[in-house]
Amino acid sequence: MKSKYIILFIGALVISPAFLSGQIATKQAGLRTGFRGGIFYQITNESGNAEIGYNAMLSFNNNGIQLTGLRIIYETSLSEISPDLFFAWGYGGHVGFIYADHLGFLGERYSFLGERFCPVFGADGWLAAEYRFRDIPLNISLNIKPYVELTIPSFVKVMPADIGISVSYVF
Repeated sequence: MKSKYIILFIGALVISPAFLSGQIATKQAGLRTGFRGGIFYQITNESGNAEIGYNAMLSFNNNGIQLTGLRIIYETSLSEISPDLFFAWGYGGHVGFIYADHLGFLGERYSFLGERFCPVFGADGWLAAEYRFRDIPLNISLNIKPYVELTIPSFVKVMPADIGISVSYVF
């Protein structure tokens, strides 16, 4: 089952540059730490006064896999501090599954008889301060990714502060 999701993710990485034909895009791949950390791939291009990035992240947790898609808008509002420091905000969603023998809801623990397959889907937000190194192809970001998710059977999880650090190679 996991191999199908990995093949799907790699296929999306290969196909995605075709949608940006005719535009000059910056690509990056890296790692994000945090509660929902994982590996990610991002394509960013210029759009008016800002840059728009499309991020796909694959996370592994609770014996499951989640695929997150984000649309990120980069603004140069922090250029007074440093010309290489960028503020970013965005939104998106995630879908995946977990295998769990219990779920938590509003501080309560609900146990199952054995592990259970639980599909999850939700909405995500994104706030970040990103530093782009000029001499080396590297970006470092301090970010927060709040989310709301529905776990089937009928559990809602709200994470207002999934704080993480992202490190990516730019190519």
